[in-house]
Amino acid sequence: MFVLRPEPPSQLAANEQVAIAAGSTYPLQSYAYADINGGFNGHIKVALSDRTIGGFNTWFVPSKDAQVEADGVVVYPYEDQESMSVLWINTGTLLKRRPLDSTLLPASETVAVSRGQTYTLQSYAFADSQGNFNNHIKFAIRNSQDFVNGLSTWFVFTPHAFVTLDDDVVYPRPDPNAFMLRVTANTLFKRRPVDSSQLAPQEQAPALPGTVLTLSSYAFANAQGSFNGHIRFALKYVKDDIQGFNTWYVYQGHARVERAGVVVYPPPAPPPPPQYVGRPFKLPGNTSTFYTDQPIIPGGSFTWGEATRDATRIPETQTIVDNIIGLARALQPVRDRLNRPFQINSWYRPPAINAAVGGASQSQHLVGKAADIQVQGMSGRQVANAVMLTWPGGVGIYSNIPNIIHLDTGPRRTWGF
Repeated sequence: MFVLRPEPPSQLAANEQVAIAAGSTYPLQSYAYADINGGFNGHIKVALSDRTIGGFNTWFVPSKDAQVEADGVVVYPYEDQESMSVLWINTGTLLKRRPLDSTLLPASETVAVSRGQTYTLQSYAFADSQGNFNNHIKFAIRNSQDFVNGLSTWFVFTPHAFVTLDDDVVYPRPDPNAFMLRVTANTLFKRRPVDSSQLAPQEQAPALPGTVLTLSSYAFANAQGSFNGHIRFALKYVKDDIQGFNTWYVYQGHARVERAGVVVYPPPAPPPPPQYVGRPFKLPGNTSTFYTDQPIIPGGSFTWGEATRDATRIPETQTIVDNIIGLARALQPVRDRLNRPFQINSWYRPPAINAAVGGASQSQHLVGKAADIQVQGMSGRQVANAVMLTWPGGVGIYSNIPNIIHLDTGPRRTWGF
């Protein structure tokens, strides 16, 4: 659908929109996906070069329904910009038409939403040229069938929601000092701190070694005493809820709580000889066992767990394994020079997962050569400026996910600047 204004068709008059058949192509004089005031509500603005439609040569088209090409190469959306961010409602709250306290808004400008509600996004923002949105997230819903009250753009109070990309939290930026639960042995999560033989099947869930979960809180005792040798923990993010619950128990001999990489409970014993406690797995072309907390290169900062999504995305060939090692070697000098924590949001993606998250069909993620990264305390543009002159491959940033930088060891190229 071509539209004269970047609004849902339901908000437009009949003479402001025209149906366009799939597969149609139009030579362009120019195109844009944003101007000085921001994006076009999930649309591409196009100026036709050799014709008019309804007397106009300038139209808008939803970016999810079209792409711009030059010499047969897709130039918009950029590689991996098709990956879809998702807004999660982390506690029952209100969606708002304006970023104000709900007491200042009429009922027609608010909608109640429940914990666990999700929205696939066209874009989101936490600030504009005038500053932040009064501690709110501004978001535009991608799919028209998910619009709320027929509208795509809303605000939500930041502490009540979060945004993920490829299932990793990208906003608000994860607290580097958050408590983390790490499972160290095959075990069970339990709804009550008793022997598993005393629990019904629905009161327990299996947990594998190497599982890591972000916590809102944990405890090993209350006013009545300890929890029978268990840790009670509450999950921070609704996306991690287990069987619809966020509070569980785990035997303390099978798990530990960490903060900034340091074990805080149970109190650490004298250090044993170096060993890996992550999930074990095999890699093509290798006979040895690898672990999710094992560095990809000796002494390096990046682990096999980061590259393989905790061993859930095992490379299919030795070539992909070699590409992952090559990218780790290229990233390490950047990590050392910036001297800041790197969070890997996405590294290797098998074809099915790449398709499921909306990745580009020729994405370097498919062969282990690309990573989407957040660098603590820096925007994607700031990181790009720091590495531009020395990085050997692709460097990409995105206006709709400003915390992320894409780095790959494919052909040298840039986008988003």
